Amino acid sequence: MTTERLRQQVLSTPHTAMIIFSDISISYLSGFTGHAATVLLTDKANYLITDYRYVEQAEKEAHDYIVISRDRANQSLASLLTEIIIKDSCQSVSFECEQVTVAQWHDVKQAIAAQGITEFTPIYQSVEKLRRVKNSEELNAIRQAAAIADQALANILPLVKVGITEKELANELDYQMAKLGSEELSFATILLFGERSAMPHGVPSSRALNHGDIILIDFGAVINGYRSDMTRTFIFGEASEQQREIYQLVQNAQQAAIDAVKAGVRGDAIYQESANILQASKYKEFAGEGLGHGVGLQLHEQPFLGPDCHYEMELGCVVTIEPGIYIPGWGGIRIEDDVVLNEHGLEIITQSPKALTVL
Repeated sequence: MTTERLRQQVLSTPHTAMIIFSDISISYLSGFTGHAATVLLTDKANYLITDYRYVEQAEKEAHDYIVISRDRANQSLASLLTEIIIKDSCQSVSFECEQVTVAQWHDVKQAIAAQGITEFTPIYQSVEKLRRVKNSEELNAIRQAAAIADQALANILPLVKVGITEKELANELDYQMAKLGSEELSFATILLFGERSAMPHGVPSSRALNHGDIILIDFGAVINGYRSDMTRTFIFGEASEQQREIYQLVQNAQQAAIDAVKAGVRGDAIYQESANILQASKYKEFAGEGLGHGVGLQLHEQPFLGPDCHYEMELGCVVTIEPGIYIPGWGGIRIEDDVVLNEHGLEIITQSPKALTVL
């Protein structure tokens, strides 16, 4: 149980309470998928505080939690938290410091301190660190999301023709993912033509497709809250020698990183395998920073694969591998896959073909 894992890591001392504020953390710990909630963990029990709008949903989803419906008109969150902390004889409080506003924490801390509790410990990304390793249910959701994205991409490729705009093709891709069962977009679809593909996170525009254009598509689907993330790059019409050269360079860099993903290998070492290839090329000044990131309930989560990543890969860790070359005024080429380490080795979750395709 994820809540117990958190208890072992953070609530190791007796009489300590922990307050969780973020929706993502609460969903991961309790199973509650609504909003307007706060979780309080004490020695005595797990509490989920919400209001009348979500109390029935919380009681159905958060099975290991005592669900409390707060009367927002007559009781502040600060006073209710304090009431429970005093009732459960807590002597210190840990809190999810990166997920609470200054104003909200000021009220909570002031109310608790008024009862004689003065030990407050900020915790940094404790839940996020737990989320690095996915269980079988989480992995199956990511696989389903990736399969939807794979099929949606295959469904829109026949629509590629001269004159279609980035927005039109992106809208069709989004529609196909929804039609195939995606709960929402993993993130706003990035679909760019020609020279605009040099923007790693560009927004689809009315730019129309021409012969010889690069088509860069970065997108994902969502199942049970879990996300996929994939980038494919195509050429419309005949590919130039430079397009083929850069595509092969990026593909080689990605494959080198994929080959390096093994249990116990640090993220910076995986990054370096890719960087060595890109930095040895004549396009090194146009190489994107970083290599990839964890993906799950959030699009970008730990670990972040780069020169400062000291995390050692574990079984169940899902990461993206996405090197790219971005040349202003010319275009960009990125290839991205979601991969996971399992008991059989490395699994590439995203399955769309990666060989350079000329449409």
